[in-house]
Amino acid sequence: MLKDHFSIRNGKDIVPQRSFLIYGLGGMGKTEIALKFAEAITNQYTYIFWVDATNKDTISASLKGISSIPDAKKADIDGTLEAVLYWIASLSQE
Repeated sequence: MLKDHFSIRNGKDIVPQRSFLIYGLGGMGKTEIALKFAEAITNQYTYIFWVDATNKDTISASLKGISSIPDAKKADIDGTLEAVLYWIASLSQE
């Protein structure tokens, strides 16, 4: 299901930016599913970001962590959440 969701292309053979939410009680295998999928498609994408969405603080920490990756530093991301989100959104345009 995940492979189908992320392989849908528009008429110009471009994969639009997509997201997928996996949710459920702890211990049900959500992380394992995401890890196996990421491993299977790692060569198809330049970036795969992991964001812990447990609460606002973990989301913030995850996004700030993204600002420290080399490509984000090259783009001169200032580390604010807005700048990180803007940079991620701009990736599909590169």
